[in-house]
Amino acid sequence: MKKQKKINPALRLFCVILLASACLFSLYPARAEASAPWKYEYHPRGDEAFQQHVRQIVETGVTAPSGQGEVYYAGPSDDVQGIINSLAPGDTLYLQGGVYSRKIRIYGGVNGTADAYITIAAAPGEEVIFDGSGLNGHDQDQDGPSMFWLYGCSYVQLSGFEVKNAHGRDASAILLEPGTHHVVVSDLYIHNISTPSPKSEDHCANAILVMGRSGDTISNVLLFRNTIENCETGWSEAIAVSANVADINIVGNTLDDTGNIAICFAGNYGNAPSGVDYPRGGLVFGNTVTNCHCVYDTGFAIYADGTQNVDFINNTVKNCDGGIEAGAEHGGHATKNILIADNLLTDCAEAAVGIGTPGGGGHVSSVTVTGNRYRNVGWLSGGASILRFGSSDVSTYGNSYIASDDEMDLPVFETFDNPPLH
Repeated sequence: MKKQKKINPALRLFCVILLASACLFSLYPARAEASAPWKYEYHPRGDEAFQQHVRQIVETGVTAPSGQGEVYYAGPSDDVQGIINSLAPGDTLYLQGGVYSRKIRIYGGVNGTADAYITIAAAPGEEVIFDGSGLNGHDQDQDGPSMFWLYGCSYVQLSGFEVKNAHGRDASAILLEPGTHHVVVSDLYIHNISTPSPKSEDHCANAILVMGRSGDTISNVLLFRNTIENCETGWSEAIAVSANVADINIVGNTLDDTGNIAICFAGNYGNAPSGVDYPRGGLVFGNTVTNCHCVYDTGFAIYADGTQNVDFINNTVKNCDGGIEAGAEHGGHATKNILIADNLLTDCAEAAVGIGTPGGGGHVSSVTVTGNRYRNVGWLSGGASILRFGSSDVSTYGNSYIASDDEMDLPVFETFDNPPLH
C-alpha cells in the first residue's frame, strides 16, 4: 500500500482534478458534450445536496473524488480491507490493476460527509477485477458471497471496476444493508452472479441488492451506468430495491441476460417494520434491459411491487417476457403513485405494460402510463399492449404502436455513453 504525502491543499485539489481527468479519458472516449444531452426533464430523489450530487455525476458522466482528503493506492497483495477501514471523509482509494479474490466490507465506521465523499475506484487506466470464485457467504445464513457489503456506512462512492463469479444462494456483487445512506455505485461491470438452483423458490442472487431489512432506512442512493450481464438470479432480480428503502436513483444502466426481473422495487414481505416495509421514492431513468427471461414464470423486465412514488421514465426494454409492470402481490398493501412514461418497449411476450396483479393481492392505484412506444408485444396475452387487472385511478394516454422496424430502433432520447470497462 502506498500513501500519498501531505501536500498543500490547493495543489492537492489540482492534482485530484488531473487524476479525475486522466481517469475520465482512459475509460471514456473524448467527447465535446456532456454524457447525456437531455431531451426530457428528470427528477433525482434524495435530499437537496444529494440531488445536486446526482445531477453532477449524471450530466458530466464523471464520478469524481472530492479532492479533500488523502489519496491512497493499493494492489491485490495489499491489505485493502484494512485501508478501507481507516478511510476518512474526502479520502480516495485507487485500486491498482489485477485480480482481487476477496470480499470487501464497508461498515459504519467508514463515513464521508456531504461535501467530502469517500471514493473507492479503479486507478486510471487499470483493469481491476473482484472474483468471487470459491468464496462463501458472510454469515451462517448465507452460502454465497456478497462481494461488496455496505452496512451502516455513508457518503461512499464505488466506481470503475469489475465484479464477477459470485455463486450461491443469496449471492450478490453489491449488497447495501440497513443504515447505509448517500452511496454512489457507478461504472461497474458485473457479470456471472448466480444461484445454484434458479427454479427453486428462495434461491436468489443479485447483481446489486438494496435491502432495508430493519427500521433503519437505506436512503439517497445512485446506481449509475453499470453494466450487468450473464447472471442467473433465480427468484430474485438483477437490481433489487426491497423493504425499508427511500430515495433510490437507478440511471443509465445496461442489463442483459440476467435471468428473472432486471430492475425491481418490492415491499411488504415482512423484512422491516410494517409502517416502513416498502420502498418509497425512486427514479428509474434511461436504463436498457434486453434478453431477460424468468425460468419459472413469466416476469416483466422492470417491476414495481408494493412500492410508492416511483418514476419509470425513458427506459428501453427489448426481447423480455414483459416490459414494465406495477403490481401488488400482498393483500392489504398498496402500490401507488407510479409514473410509466416515454419508454421504448419491444418484443415483449406478455405485454408492454402491466397494471395490477392477476388473481388478487394488494391494490394498485394512481398510475399514469403515457408517451410509451411499443411494437411486437403481447403475443402471450392475445396481442395486448397494456394489461390491466384490479386497479383504480389509472390514466393512459399518448402511447403509440410503432409501425415499422426502422422506428423500433430509434431511441426515445439520446442515450448515455456507456463504453465497456473490460
